[in-house]
Order: sequence, then C-alpha cells, then structure tokens
Amino acid sequence: MYICLCHGFTDGDVRGAISHGCKSVAAVYRHLADRPQCGKCVPDVRCMLHEHREAQHGAAALIPAGAMAVMEGAD
Repeated sequence: MYICLCHGFTDGDVRGAISHGCKSVAAVYRHLADRPQCGKCVPDVRCMLHEHREAQHGAAALIPAGAMAVMEGAD
C-alpha cells in the first residue's frame, strides 16, 4: 500500500526503514532520502513506528515495574 503519494513509497519501504533502525518520522524520511512534502503521510509513518515499538516491547511493557516480581512470588 502506498503511504506517500508525493514520493511514491510504500508501507514496505517504511517497514524496511524501521527495521534498519529508524526510530522517528524524520529518521524514516532521511533513510528513504526524502522529506515530507504535503505531510499527509506523517501520521501513517508515526503510527507504523508506534506499532513497531509495541511489537518490540510486547505485553511486558504494559506491566508496571516491580509488578512482575510480585506476580512471580505469588506461586
């Protein structure tokens, strides 16, 4: 699916940039050698970055610090 019509890059291009270590919208654009033009794609890129972070951290990121120790001691 096209994410940016101005520059013609797809969701696969954005995912590739993210997998190469891009952690911000600006970093994704630098990796793809483009700058946002109209800006309509920025929210989509931001959402993809957020989804990647959530997938990397998994459900454990939702458990408050110290709660895991309490849960492990409940056995």
